[in-house]
Amino acid sequence: MITSGGRNPKFQFDIQTAVSILVQTVKRSVTAIILGILVLQGCHSATGPQGADLSNLPPPNPPAGSADEVIATVQGNVITRKDLDSVLIEGYGLNALMALVQLEMVEQEAARQHVVVTPNDVANERAITMDNLRRATEQMESNGQPSTQPENLSPEQEEQLLDQLLAQQHVSRAEFGVILHVNANLRKIAEPKVNANLTEEAIHRQFNAMYGEKVIVHRIVCNNMSEVAEVRRDLVAGKSFEDVARLRSVDRRTAALGGEMAPFTLFDNWVPPEFKQVVFNMKVGEVSDAVQIGTLIYIAKLVEIIPPAHARYEDYRDVVKKELYDNLVQAAMKDMRDELANQALASLRIRNPVLAKQWADRLDNKNGQIRDENRIRQELDKQHAPAQKGPITPATSPATRPATAP
Repeated sequence: MITSGGRNPKFQFDIQTAVSILVQTVKRSVTAIILGILVLQGCHSATGPQGADLSNLPPPNPPAGSADEVIATVQGNVITRKDLDSVLIEGYGLNALMALVQLEMVEQEAARQHVVVTPNDVANERAITMDNLRRATEQMESNGQPSTQPENLSPEQEEQLLDQLLAQQHVSRAEFGVILHVNANLRKIAEPKVNANLTEEAIHRQFNAMYGEKVIVHRIVCNNMSEVAEVRRDLVAGKSFEDVARLRSVDRRTAALGGEMAPFTLFDNWVPPEFKQVVFNMKVGEVSDAVQIGTLIYIAKLVEIIPPAHARYEDYRDVVKKELYDNLVQAAMKDMRDELANQALASLRIRNPVLAKQWADRLDNKNGQIRDENRIRQELDKQHAPAQKGPITPATSPATRPATAP
């Protein structure tokens, strides 16, 4: 799905939240809108001279697209585009505007890079989306490895699956079409860059990650950079990583084990993504830089890499290559969305006063959510803070998964 990502959390740049694209909105709630307008705007008499009833005669229609264009008549009274626009803008305008902003930004970027998106590209994007939906329905094989064969769904089942997803995300078919156009532009910009990075080494790393490669890591946990400096001084002086962990790590559960953690894979959810990203890019014996996660700071040492036990690289190379390619494309598309979101945030000027007020309220609400999330995170950090340093008891049992994961 299409979001702005983490670069600027104030800008909710999510095409899926544009749940009220104007055309679809009119289809879903035209009766309520017309009744509301009749109450708010009042009814205009359509009675001619000498009491003649002209209600069945269509009034002259101003030029299409003008504010006075007649959208509908009811019992001889007219509803103009101006009447409809005011209700739609107040009720649904900001979400629709955000959708149009994203589409405009990505099309401008494609033009700058001389990228032309054709109807075939949009059709291909739809096929990719449906393939991803099918993959989401795959079952795991008995050995716990991902199946290489997607479910065989009929066209009718595919459409039902799509309808279910759109309903869950509160996205209309019209909005889905906008999503496809945005993604088709992003994909066509990203693909040439991804192809340059699709090396054999990268494919092999992806195979190891997908099929159960594990790492054994020792870690030292610090409260602040002053403690990190003490750790660095000890390591430079020649002390072993494990001895420094026993002496200085504030996580006493793993400190007694020389900082040893339970083995984990790239897909284990109990280890934070930031920590895994660092560790799985290290070499055996290498010590990482300090990595801050929440209020704590971690230094890691990669001790051992345990290769996959039940799969051969040659058997799965092509499947892995496609998986890696898709992942790299998605990552590149997300990076572009984030960058375009930042550009839009810097340049967006909303002139309509109603929409400007809605935009200001949304930013205020988002800032409030960020403050609340930070407060909750701080409280959780306090509740799960490592125990204070105390006497070190020699470990006699094997390493187990720490209660406080990094």
